[in-house]
Amino acid sequence: MSEVKEGIIPVREQVYNRIKSAILSNEYEPGDIIPIDRLAREIGISATPIREAIIRLESTGLLELIPNKGARVIEITPRDITDNWELRLILEPYAARKTALLDLDEEIQELERHIHSLMEKAYDHESYVSADNELHRLLFSHVENTVLRETIERIHYQSLRMRYYAENVSQNNKEVIQKVCSEHLEILDALKAKDPAKTEQAVKRHLRNGEQRTLATTLAKQK
Repeated sequence: MSEVKEGIIPVREQVYNRIKSAILSNEYEPGDIIPIDRLAREIGISATPIREAIIRLESTGLLELIPNKGARVIEITPRDITDNWELRLILEPYAARKTALLDLDEEIQELERHIHSLMEKAYDHESYVSADNELHRLLFSHVENTVLRETIERIHYQSLRMRYYAENVSQNNKEVIQKVCSEHLEILDALKAKDPAKTEQAVKRHLRNGEQRTLATTLAKQK
């Protein structure tokens, strides 16, 4: 993990974002221990902002505190996946219906260009993660209900970690990415049409497919 840089963003926020990113990208895999003191030495800061970040991340369900050791990245089980996607299927299609009524043409067009570029070029993990995150945030970030936004965001972080963990071990990585991108474009088409019902159905299909892909590859890894 690289050093924290001085700048406008407070050190505690930089540390929080770096550890969160490392968990979501599976740099820290499920079950890994994050040693606070050693990490502080590696980054070149005191242990205090790292402890603060870990406490915040525990509240998201990504970590659990281990006395005198640091924190452990939460394991991923098939039940975790089905529970997570059950909540997503309840909340995200509803948020997407509301989002479909908004004027988001500029954001939609930019995201379409990003996804088409991703599909046409050699696989770039960073670009894929960025496009995926932008698409899903678009579906809930403009919703006025703060509680709904924050709830979906929390679930979103957990599902990202599950999906990327599963996709990284998939033997059909390129095929999976093409399918995911195609599903994303279908959602964007529905948003462009400002069709709430079509958007809701496209999001539901995408979520169900995502759950199946994540379960299949996770179960295969655990055998």
